[in-house]
Amino acid sequence: MMEKAEADDRPIGWRDSAMFAFGYRFLGRSIEDVDLDLEDLTIIDDGVFVWLAEDKTHQGEEQTTILHDREDLRLVFRLRRYVDWLAEQGITTGPVWREILRSGRVATPQTRATKGGGATKRGLYLRPQTVNDRVKHWFGAAGLKSDGRPVSSHGLRAGGATDLGMSGATDEELEAAGRWKMGSRMPRERYVHFRCLGRHCFAYSATVF
Repeated sequence: MMEKAEADDRPIGWRDSAMFAFGYRFLGRSIEDVDLDLEDLTIIDDGVFVWLAEDKTHQGEEQTTILHDREDLRLVFRLRRYVDWLAEQGITTGPVWREILRSGRVATPQTRATKGGGATKRGLYLRPQTVNDRVKHWFGAAGLKSDGRPVSSHGLRAGGATDLGMSGATDEELEAAGRWKMGSRMPRERYVHFRCLGRHCFAYSATVF
């Protein structure tokens, strides 16, 4: 999906490929992804530091997490390319993930204010549904086929969790990575998915990339 998104070398594809790589490593809920500000991210050569004021599980608890890069995700490259492009538009603060118009420009507050649905209420912040819509769009454009389950942004979190599970992560490591409540059975039961053929098992949630 990421390669398909950026194949035309257009800003919206840069945004979407960065958003997918980030979501896959961040293991966040879509609302957490789109609520992030540029000031919450620190990009280094081999990863990204993310600061969170709180999340659904940790109300009122600040957190800083590190997303280590991987060769197949190229998170640092993709995120830097997008953030640098925003800076060229004069955007260095505020929402990370922005609406990009067909003209290749970032939507202004005035443009956003004319739109219906959740756009007006969210201001410059994307709606969580937008992440879902972009996953569906590029999944189809890349010619990928699902296993019968609905295609959604949930696959970003499930795919990342499955990768960790297949790499031998402990329950505690999974809980910490996805910021689930300690002792929760949710990561293993809902997010880590394997498909087995004979003695061989692989992660089907992680194949979208």
